Formats: sequence, structure tokens, C-alpha cells
Amino acid sequence: MTSLPALRTERLALRPARADDAPRLRALWDAPPVRRYLFDDEPVDEARAGAVLSDCLALAPRGLGLWTLAPRDAAEPSASGALLGCAALLPVGTAAEYHPPSAGLVEPLISLDPASWGRGYAAEALAALVGHALRPRAEGGLGLPCLAAAADVPNEASLRLLGRLGFRQVAETPGPKYRLRHFLLEAGNRE
Repeated sequence: MTSLPALRTERLALRPARADDAPRLRALWDAPPVRRYLFDDEPVDEARAGAVLSDCLALAPRGLGLWTLAPRDAAEPSASGALLGCAALLPVGTAAEYHPPSAGLVEPLISLDPASWGRGYAAEALAALVGHALRPRAEGGLGLPCLAAAADVPNEASLRLLGRLGFRQVAETPGPKYRLRHFLLEAGNRE
């Protein structure tokens, strides 16, 4: 059984999520600025947060799932109250309904506490996950040949972030609430 590795960046500790993270993740995901794009602005109650977390935890044998984000110097992110957000590597979900070529691929996702926006944490955390996903297995990564991503057209911050990380736009389609831009990042084309 594969387990998710803890990852560290210059400023962040990414710890594999656990079942006891559900209350904090629900609070994060239900914040209106977070759920606006992540959950198409629908409220995130305990049942929905628990189901999302359970689905993420079940992906660990595949090397995929959810990580919590905390300051690197936090002793224990979940217990310290220092949860900055979360990031994930997940099979492409709803976006594949609108862009079938992305079906079967993996996408990185991120959500940050709005109090942590504008500090570069999203780019730092996603760069760590992208590196882990595309790094060869022999070097401790997942060895994926590419990653997909999708962002709602009005979500300018996410669109800029994907561009900074080297993703290239491959399509624009209707989406569940907003138009979606679809992206691809191939392992051989990383900067």
C-alpha cells in the first residue's frame, strides 16, 4: 500500500490529510471566497466535506490524495491551528465531462484560507505537488507523464497560477457554472 509522503517547501509543510482534519477542511471549503470556484459556490456541509475527504483518503494507495498546508515551522499542522489550506493530486473529475481528453489524467488542486491569499503559498504548494507528480518513480515521485488542470474563466488568480507553473491552455469549454479553461503540463516540458 502506497502512502502519501510529507512534503516540505521553503515556507510550507504539506502533510497527508487524515480523517480528523474534516472539521477544519469543512470550514475552509465552506468559506464563500473558497467555495465560489472550488464547489461552484454551493455550501459545504459536514456530510459533503466528509465525503470529499473520504474519497481523497481512498486514493492514497495510488499515490494520490489530499495534503494539508501549514507553515513549515508549525510543530503539527492539524493540531497547531495553523492550517493555511490544502492541496491535492486527484483524478480529473467534473472537468472531464466538458473536456473528454482529460479523462483518466491527474490534476492538482489547491484551496487556501483567504487570510493567506497573496503570499505566494499557492504557487509554492502546487509546485511541490507538480514536482512530486512528474518526478520519476526511481527518484521518489509518481512518474506521471503529464498533468491536466481546469479553471473557471472568471478565476483569474488560478489562471495566472497555472501559467506560472508552466501549464499550457489546450481548450475552453462550457462548464457547470462558468466557462472552463483546460490546461496540460507534460513532464518533458517543465521549466
